[in-house]
Amino acid sequence: MTGVALSDDTGKTTSNPPAEEIPQDTAASGKVGWGAPSSHRDRPHLRRDPLRVYATRAVIWDMVAVTAASAIGFILRWTIPYNLDISDGTYVFFAAVVVLSWISVLVLRGAYDTRILGVGSEEFKRIVGASALVFAAIAIVSFALKLDLSRGFVLITFAVGMLLLLTVRWVLRAWLRHERMYGHFLHRTIVIGSGNTQTEIVDMLDRDPVAGFTVMDVIDEPPVDVTDTELDLWLDEVMARISLEDADTVAVAGSRALEHTVVQKLAWRLEGPRVDLMVAPNVGDIAGPRVSMRMAADLPLLHLDEPHLTGPKRAIKRTLDIVFGVLLFVLFLPFMIVAGIGTLVSSKGPVFYSQQRVGRGGEMIIVTKFRTMYKGADKDRDKVIGAPDEKIFDRYKADPRITPFGRILRRWSIDEMPQVVNVIAGNMSLVGPRPVLPEELGLFDDADHRRHLTKPGLTGLWQVSGRKEVDWDERMRMDLEYVENWSPALDLVIVAKTAKVVLSGKGAY
Repeated sequence: MTGVALSDDTGKTTSNPPAEEIPQDTAASGKVGWGAPSSHRDRPHLRRDPLRVYATRAVIWDMVAVTAASAIGFILRWTIPYNLDISDGTYVFFAAVVVLSWISVLVLRGAYDTRILGVGSEEFKRIVGASALVFAAIAIVSFALKLDLSRGFVLITFAVGMLLLLTVRWVLRAWLRHERMYGHFLHRTIVIGSGNTQTEIVDMLDRDPVAGFTVMDVIDEPPVDVTDTELDLWLDEVMARISLEDADTVAVAGSRALEHTVVQKLAWRLEGPRVDLMVAPNVGDIAGPRVSMRMAADLPLLHLDEPHLTGPKRAIKRTLDIVFGVLLFVLFLPFMIVAGIGTLVSSKGPVFYSQQRVGRGGEMIIVTKFRTMYKGADKDRDKVIGAPDEKIFDRYKADPRITPFGRILRRWSIDEMPQVVNVIAGNMSLVGPRPVLPEELGLFDDADHRRHLTKPGLTGLWQVSGRKEVDWDERMRMDLEYVENWSPALDLVIVAKTAKVVLSGKGAY
């Protein structure tokens, strides 16, 4: 489970230090604590998922269904009319590709997401949508490559497959309803609320076991004027009772007085063990792209989805990183050779400058760039740059520690090209929040640490929005916005804008 969208400003005015400020040996090794200790205590280590058996059966029977559909399409289109020898591997191979593609798209489209299984129409919508996507892709590829594919096979397979898939899910749902009548496969739920609203949601969730919920515990909501310390203690109690009851769902049935901040912090606590969070529509100010309606025991609840950079979408992003990372390495190689030679002959010192930065989940990673400062210049930062103020950007622009050749490298962002190796290796992504220094973690609020839910990027929203001309608070806001709202389209937009920014040189100093 996850939290809600983040938009709080912190009021800090610090700015971004240059990449060569901190020597490598001053950074701590290992994993950096990237969340406030009070916000990550007492988390269950494993998530109880009562519908895992249902999802496993769905995968198996869906594979049987699409295989049967492909076989039926193959037989009706080719074997019977033409007495085709099935030893001909061409058509058999194409049928196998259809089966594998169909199952893969069902997985990527969330057809086995246990949060939508066994209830409502979303399960069936995702099956129809994934199937339509597969055959639309087949049609487009066939047209683009002018492949001689049988339209009869495609249409028969699609029609039979849709029928079989929907039938399989209907049968599985009937089986699930029967099992739930006997108390199996129920979501062990804790209800948070007060007064009549708490009683009402408990009664509605317990009324019909077919809905899939059983209330294990009830917890009163915190008072309106709760202090931060009291809220942390209340959250600790919630997490302890979740562990005690082995709960997998939390339903918040509070009043409008229940503050947005309370629900937000509760959602962050539940993210680690991935306990589902459902919120009554009358609770606080809950909105954003990760909020969806879910009917639970005839009660409409807002279901807060996990951040988009998880599960299959993370696999998609990693695949794109590898493909485009290799292409960029080949493209960057001539520039890196020139940059390496220029750095070596233009000033004394090593060609590369390496330092530790904070990666995904707070893990330390080594980031390498071409050296753009005079050797040992990182020790003079306090003397040259000083404390952050309204003139700090002017001091960055006139920084005497940067070599003349280093300014050229920074102007065209060539100094950061070696980091494409980090992208290919997997500890960075092509697009994401830029990696911060360990020393900068002290500037983070609790919300800011959520930027480390994903890998740091070679470029990101901050890079295409002014870079060093963007203050710290705005940089954090953009990083959090990226994590909460990632999509492949967003990555493509950022990559396109990065090319424009590099050519303009905006903020590159």
